[in-house]
Amino acid sequence: MICIDTDCIIDFLKNKKEAIEVVRKYRNELVTTDVNIFEVFIGIYTKENYGREDQYAKGFFDSIEVLDMNGWGEGAAEILAGLIKNGDVIEENDCFIASIMMINGCNKIITKNVRHFSRIKGVEVISY
Repeated sequence: MICIDTDCIIDFLKNKKEAIEVVRKYRNELVTTDVNIFEVFIGIYTKENYGREDQYAKGFFDSIEVLDMNGWGEGAAEILAGLIKNGDVIEENDCFIASIMMINGCNKIITKNVRHFSRIKGVEVISY
């Protein structure tokens, strides 16, 4: 099971070669979170003219598993608190994603955001 991060989803929806290749490579293992869904759709819905982007995104999300969010809050707080104590603050959403992954037994993420996710203990980053 490998979580696909928002940046990779967006690049895939924009038909970027490297994202298409990584999605094809791991297609049978891909999962995502509701946080990633939120990030993709906020990007789409804040555009004045998004055409059919929302339909493409919905189709993509319908094709992969969305991880269960039950119990993510405490884990996310623990991740962020540890990072704050070490002076390694990252975006809260990334802590939410990592916590959701971990409570579902997922420890890998496909992302270009290596700098943030590599700071989280127990998360293996697959860059593309």
